Amino acid sequence: MKISFGKRIAAVALSAMMLATAFAGCTNGGTSSTSEGSASTDGSGKLQIQFWHSMSGNTQEALDAVVAGFNESQDQYEVVATNQGSYDESTGKFFNMANGDGSAQIIQIGEQNLQSMIDSGMIASVSDLIEKYSFDDSDLLEQEVNFYSVDGNMWAMPFNCSTPVVYYNKTVFDEAGVTEFPTTFEGITEAAQKVAETNDSITPVGMYAYGYALDQMVINMGGYVINNENGRAGRATEVAYQDQITAIYNWIKDLQDQGLLLNYGSDGTNTISGFTQQQVGMFIASSASCRNVIDSATDFEVGVANLPVPEGTEPEGVYGGGGALCVATGLDEEMETGVMEFFKYATSPEVQATWAVSTGYFPICNGAYDTDTLKTSYEEMPQLQVAADQLLNSNVNSITAGPLLSQLPQLRTDLQTALEAVFNGSDVESAVAQAVESTNSAIANANQGVTE
Repeated sequence: MKISFGKRIAAVALSAMMLATAFAGCTNGGTSSTSEGSASTDGSGKLQIQFWHSMSGNTQEALDAVVAGFNESQDQYEVVATNQGSYDESTGKFFNMANGDGSAQIIQIGEQNLQSMIDSGMIASVSDLIEKYSFDDSDLLEQEVNFYSVDGNMWAMPFNCSTPVVYYNKTVFDEAGVTEFPTTFEGITEAAQKVAETNDSITPVGMYAYGYALDQMVINMGGYVINNENGRAGRATEVAYQDQITAIYNWIKDLQDQGLLLNYGSDGTNTISGFTQQQVGMFIASSASCRNVIDSATDFEVGVANLPVPEGTEPEGVYGGGGALCVATGLDEEMETGVMEFFKYATSPEVQATWAVSTGYFPICNGAYDTDTLKTSYEEMPQLQVAADQLLNSNVNSITAGPLLSQLPQLRTDLQTALEAVFNGSDVESAVAQAVESTNSAIANANQGVTE
């Protein structure tokens, strides 16, 4: 597949139109350097490496600690980490700057940005860099490598991994006689009925329209989100989730029709607050929120469970979502060497274990799971291990490679809009049909800028 540079930018622009447009307000924050390798140094003479990221709050503090640890561990390189807003905002600015002065040498992306980054032609193959600099990648989780690789070529270095999970009020469910949390849609419905019968002060299920969780549920049910094997066997031309998403929406609608579900629209923050304040008994959200949810739930025990499937369906598993690190093209060898040294440090077992304990993300290397740091954390907070095991036990195939699509943000938005329509009384078939039409149109428009 060949994409001219002009067509690359055109294709990326179609996705970027959906992103925030106020990039001018984002500043670098450190001494800038060019992606072409004409780099500046700090006062100590270290070569500066600009690293754009999207972490905030406690995760930014944890990332700053990783960066500081690397900077203190050697005397040749200084990584300058700067928050550039959300994943979509940061990648949008990266596209606009086209690897020019002040752009990043390393950029953190969300899993939804992978195809757009590849299409842009502005990132280097991490597999090529691994081979060139003899980087040992044998310890990386195969589930993570599976997602960020296309035709055996890894385009981003896994870094902060998360997946959607079920959070539930174990205290309330135990009191209702549900001591083992169900693994199926039908089992959750039955458990919710028992909670409703024994506790009239709480709505058993809370739900918000969360596109990432919805496409992961499709994967877990053994379905492809998009055609051509999730875009892995060839560029996707249309969605393929109809059967699975229809089953998911029918289940949600049934819960709501029975009065067992409180919908929060598309507001994840209020959903979490509703859960910690015991307005609802369970909800689905990213595992990255695990530590925060548990710490905030001071009056009851929080349980964590895998994503459910319909009865008779064997769970396929999930793909390794979250974020990863891309490398800009055009760097000289000195800069590339520094980047790979940082990757070696940031993906090492102890660093990944500490990062995971501090944030709630999963380590992306096997060795981290053998460290005392992580073992102690999982002993103290076993819910974190439940969330990690969902990924570690997932099958590794084209289904769990996950969707490779530059319009993935659009696809998720369309799924969210459809679910909100169901919340508001629309029939499932019409809502799904509208989502399919919207996403397929966006895919077709974007593919016009791509030639085989």
